[in-house]
Amino acid sequence: MLEITSFEAGRRLRGSLLLAGAMVALIVLTVALFPSIQETGADLDAYLESLPPEATRAFVGNVTTLTTIEGYLVSQLYQFGWVLLLAVYYAYAAASTVAEEVERGTVGLTLSLPVTRTRVVVGKFLSLVPGVVLVNAITFLAVVLGVEFIDESIDVTYLFAVHAYSVVYLLACAGVGLLASVSFDSVRRAQTVGAGSVFGLFLLDTFTFDTDYEWLGYIAFSRHFDPGAILVGGEISWSDLSVLLVAVVVLVVVSGEYFERRDLSG
Repeated sequence: MLEITSFEAGRRLRGSLLLAGAMVALIVLTVALFPSIQETGADLDAYLESLPPEATRAFVGNVTTLTTIEGYLVSQLYQFGWVLLLAVYYAYAAASTVAEEVERGTVGLTLSLPVTRTRVVVGKFLSLVPGVVLVNAITFLAVVLGVEFIDESIDVTYLFAVHAYSVVYLLACAGVGLLASVSFDSVRRAQTVGAGSVFGLFLLDTFTFDTDYEWLGYIAFSRHFDPGAILVGGEISWSDLSVLLVAVVVLVVVSGEYFERRDLSG
């Protein structure tokens, strides 16, 4: 299993570095704009208050002002970049892990090795972990350096907590992609279902939040990851973190068990 993990992780290293580079570019652009944004903060905050609750929830999070570096980063970077963009990306990436081999017909060669199907699934999922950690480590440093460059200050402990928490969140989203990957022979279909499911759950969270149907949104992973509460208030919901951890384990176990019983002869 570790051999599969090591091989797949090495194969994904270049993609992880490219993703980290793209996110660093986004961070540089976002942080560089903050001084000018701060000057018109009062007008922006007024505009923020005028937005529909759904739009605020989806694109801003629970922050109430853009005049602080913490609130600005949550609304302009983490709410979109982490809660949605990276979540969909890792669901999409995980969806190709098993389906790619099934589609190409090389899964038989892999399974000819002294390894069970479950170990193959777990090994491929674990190969995503180094990339998720690497992207978060690089972007964490980029945010710290960027904030210092514009002569602002931020609580590094809270910032680190956001990135550490997001590792679990992103792996939960990858778990959705993994389940799609073991369910379909087509890579494209698995990727569409995996990424589409995460995006759909995000919309469910957005449109049911603070409504009579709010309970429906609790199945969405985005409901259990609030970068604003962590970065602005230093509040970590251990219950929500536990939900995400359990989701990761359950999705990987279910994916392994389903693939173990699936007929690959067709």
